[in-house]
Amino acid sequence: MKVIFFALNGCPASWLGAYGNDWVGTPHLDRLASEAVTFDRHISDCPEPSAARRAWLGAGCGSNPSPTPPLNGEGLKSSESGVAPVAFGSVPPSFLGKGGRGLGSAPRSILIRANHPDTDAPDWFYAGWDEVFDARPQATDDSPLDALLRAFPAILDRLADVPDFLLWVETDRLIPPWDVQQDVFEAYLEDAEEPEPEEDSDHQSEDDPDDADEIDAETETAEQETEDLEEPDVEAEADQPLPEEEPVTPFADPPTGPFDRSDLDAWDWLHRTFAAVVTKLDAELGGLFEHLRERGLDQSAAWIVTSDYGHPLGEHGQIGLHRPWLHEEFVHLPLIMRLPQGKQAGRRVLGFTQPPDVCHTLHALFGTTPPTNSNGFSLLPLAHGEAESLRPFVCTKLELGDATEIAIRTEDSALLVPVRVPEGDTPREPLLYEKPDDRWEVNDIRARNIDRADELEAKLRAELQK
Repeated sequence: MKVIFFALNGCPASWLGAYGNDWVGTPHLDRLASEAVTFDRHISDCPEPSAARRAWLGAGCGSNPSPTPPLNGEGLKSSESGVAPVAFGSVPPSFLGKGGRGLGSAPRSILIRANHPDTDAPDWFYAGWDEVFDARPQATDDSPLDALLRAFPAILDRLADVPDFLLWVETDRLIPPWDVQQDVFEAYLEDAEEPEPEEDSDHQSEDDPDDADEIDAETETAEQETEDLEEPDVEAEADQPLPEEEPVTPFADPPTGPFDRSDLDAWDWLHRTFAAVVTKLDAELGGLFEHLRERGLDQSAAWIVTSDYGHPLGEHGQIGLHRPWLHEEFVHLPLIMRLPQGKQAGRRVLGFTQPPDVCHTLHALFGTTPPTNSNGFSLLPLAHGEAESLRPFVCTKLELGDATEIAIRTEDSALLVPVRVPEGDTPREPLLYEKPDDRWEVNDIRARNIDRADELEAKLRAELQK
């Protein structure tokens, strides 16, 4: 089995066409979803980059693995962009190593780092891969993924005769500061400039003929007065050059922290910037997908696209990983799995899924045994229509600094419970939302549903203590 895994770090599900967004252009991911199985309710168990990688590789959220010692006393080394693998020397077995908790010895494991160094995972994540390639963003490139697009074909060619492999691509394209293509951004600005609807000047009320005569008389008087005025020097005005309008620059580096949701101009600026970044990422992914198709990997390989967390963009008063407010935009992640030959194309799975399920699914694809300390399930039965749901509800927990929040989502409700609030912050009460009607979680109904909220909180706390 061959598996190509794309980690689109910071990508919320709600910004993709496959998840109902009809404003942001994502035609390549939309096409992928039409050929794949889309998991509609993939909810993070811990929306934080390191936690997601622990879940994907079988350690589970909250179980912090022992960090890998520095390699040769110098830590990880970087290679130049291209197809030369990073030199690690002697790497101790880890999650992807032979035996133990890893994927086993059958598939060859290859990691491509197409992210900036400041968003690197902890060292333990890089230990155990058979090969690690650097396709880092280059300052001289037009786009952060140009290096990946250059290196990808040669890496695929190296794997042409490998029967079983896991090719893993990491990109931080959606993490600020963003590289924003100006013309794509301006296209979203133009989309905002909708013309005002014109009134029907020919419409005349039949019941008010006198009013019409009066208007005509006033119009004739105004026209006569206009003719009496001195005509302006049209030629002189034509000689004066019109001032050039300064182009609107994207909001490329929004600071992590509080965001004033009532500032509609900043909201609009921020979201149109992100829309341009998502559209550009989609185009770049389209180039990678085409390389896969050209080599027949649409027939012989499974493709998986997902994210570690959704980067908050002010929806509930914060940008980035500022507070652990476990709202929809933060925890609802894309998960699209294209099976070999496009089998089960177009299927949508409505049941809840979570990141530990990715680990079990990888093991199922490779026919290996998943780790016993992971609480995931293989998603292949859902993908093949053999099961509808493996989870009646999902729980999430996140600690950020001095703040902690837990949440539970069921078929009809979402409850967010602050456990710890930093000193000086505004007190935060539990929040209850009706699902699926309140998709964006703006209408807290807890005050009139206290019993329901208490019942959900008890279930949530009991589940997290297991």
